[in-house]
Amino acid sequence: MKEELWLEKYVSQFKDDVEFITEELIIELTEKIVSRMEEINLSRAELAKRLGVSKAFVTKVLNGNPNLTLKTIVSISKALDCKVDIDLCPSGYETRKFYIKKQKSFEKDYFKKDFISEISEEVDASAA
Repeated sequence: MKEELWLEKYVSQFKDDVEFITEELIIELTEKIVSRMEEINLSRAELAKRLGVSKAFVTKVLNGNPNLTLKTIVSISKALDCKVDIDLCPSGYETRKFYIKKQKSFEKDYFKKDFISEISEEVDASAA
């Protein structure tokens, strides 16, 4: 318990340090890449092939290469069938993201009439 408090106190002194923040972002990106690779069952060799780079380069990226360009990050995201989302938020705020899969088309009976009239009632009530 004391060790956890000590560690939190020690780490908190670096919360505004550019190098520390950079390392956090590198770790976060690397974890997302590895997670996506596992999700789609993609090996390092296959990722290298998709990127047109050596396996050594992929290893360097997954070991936390701090010199990735935006172009390289976009290339990796494309190879993983993902998109890059870069965001800035004011200090002191926390961002929360969720993902909604886009449907290509809706079937005619996707929404039930009851559901639509329920929404209409809520909209009418809030407008009053």
